Amino acid sequence: MEAVRTLRANLKLSGKPCGWCQAPLQLGDDAAVCTACEAAHHHGCWDTKAGCATHGCSSAPLRRLDVAPAPAAALAPGTMSCTGCGLVLAIGVPLCPACRAITSPDGIYRGPRINAPGAVASLVLGIVGLFACQIILGPLAIWQASKARYAMTSDPSLGGEGLATAGKILGVLDLVVFALAVLYNLSQMN
Repeated sequence: MEAVRTLRANLKLSGKPCGWCQAPLQLGDDAAVCTACEAAHHHGCWDTKAGCATHGCSSAPLRRLDVAPAPAAALAPGTMSCTGCGLVLAIGVPLCPACRAITSPDGIYRGPRINAPGAVASLVLGIVGLFACQIILGPLAIWQASKARYAMTSDPSLGGEGLATAGKILGVLDLVVFALAVLYNLSQMN
């Protein structure tokens, strides 16, 4: 399977920021869409960087060990260089927008957090599953919780660990309730 789908930017891609340079794609631009994570890039940026800009994506370029780091250039006052990709950032930016590396000197992310995609959904599915459709909603709750946890491992700005854990537990509980209901019904038949 190909790692990239190349096309001219259509209405769906127009205005989306390129994963590498963050400049918006314009209608008709040569675009490259990652087939693993569906991130949009300029075709030239994809080729120059040799892959997807999304941190943790299977199509992201491998880190080269044979390239010596470039000598540090003098940075403008109030700026710093990202330790992950070398992008020049304003001091105080918690995450590098290009490589999602934590920029604080101690490596601890202190910026704002949002719930990971699927964290709230897993909790809602788990709760609703207690009352109906346990065999369907239980596995869906577990799947959404796993998806949210995976997203949290690759992006420190995502939170919702407690929601995902509760959703996973409720999903398992949904399956246990379903199994007990089936056993109860079978015992009533005899």
